Amino acid sequence: MLRKWITLLATPLGAGASLLMITAVTVGSYILYAHANIGPLTAVHTGETTLGGYNSHAEFQQECTHCHGPIHCVVDNRCQSCHVDVAEQRAEAIGLHGLLPGTSECQSCHLEHQGRETQITIFAFNNVDHTLLADFSLDHHRTGYDGLPLNCESCHQLGQYGPEALDCATCHSDHAPEFMSEHQTQYGVDCVGCHDGHDRLANFDHDQFFPLAGGHTAVACEDCHVDQLYAGTPTDCAACHAEPELHAGQFGLACARCHGDAAWSPAQLTQHMFPLDHGGNGRLECQSCHVISYTQYPCDTCHSPTDMAAAHPELTAAEISDCLSCHPTGQLAEDDILAN
Repeated sequence: MLRKWITLLATPLGAGASLLMITAVTVGSYILYAHANIGPLTAVHTGETTLGGYNSHAEFQQECTHCHGPIHCVVDNRCQSCHVDVAEQRAEAIGLHGLLPGTSECQSCHLEHQGRETQITIFAFNNVDHTLLADFSLDHHRTGYDGLPLNCESCHQLGQYGPEALDCATCHSDHAPEFMSEHQTQYGVDCVGCHDGHDRLANFDHDQFFPLAGGHTAVACEDCHVDQLYAGTPTDCAACHAEPELHAGQFGLACARCHGDAAWSPAQLTQHMFPLDHGGNGRLECQSCHVISYTQYPCDTCHSPTDMAAAHPELTAAEISDCLSCHPTGQLAEDDILAN
């Protein structure tokens, strides 16, 4: 008998049968191992009534065919035998499961076998891009004001998930009734007309009031609009940027002469009407004219008041000291040019 088995295994048919047997044993062992080591189903009861005679998934922990087909694949029709409301939404293309893509793969959003305390319906949409789906980010809507996780029904009422069923006012009014009352009176009740979930105003041209370019693109609204005040917000640099010690009162508040909106540093002098080669002997050092500070440039440091009075006998002492009124670029005044 043993000789016959050896002879059979030596044939192509016998080798194929052996491979098939080994594969079957391997797959069977894997399924048994996976079943024995898979995590427990959730015991959380999320509704007021039972579904299919069960209060939670944990009650049919050993009855895998409630959800799984062959080789442990989740089958949506089996899930919907209990979750009839989901089947109705998908059939009529309404509600959350009727509007979301890919709802035939329940496990994409509702991850089971994670433990008895796992709530598989609260913020379960790990593979759903809400920003792409609804043009509204959930980055700032993962927990409520009470610190508890939000779910779809926190914002969408009556099982409807279109914009007409969106309820922003209830939650925000409970938290800040006076602000919301004034806000709605001033701006209306169409919240998503201005807000896109990124804590920025959608469909609003901020550049009309202040360009959000360079380093200002990443600034949070509340950094400039303290206490959510918007009208009359100052736009000068000094309103937000305190003068650093390096300046120490030396440079004044004409920030744009050296700083751009890309970043404060490095600073580079970009606006200087007066020629830096004044006198014709090459570029002067800054301290040649700005002896005390960079906001002051007394011409009499180089030009003697006595010499200037002799050169301008028709002017008063006050007019002589105001050199820039006639020489804004350091050149001869027009009258002097014509006289020469």
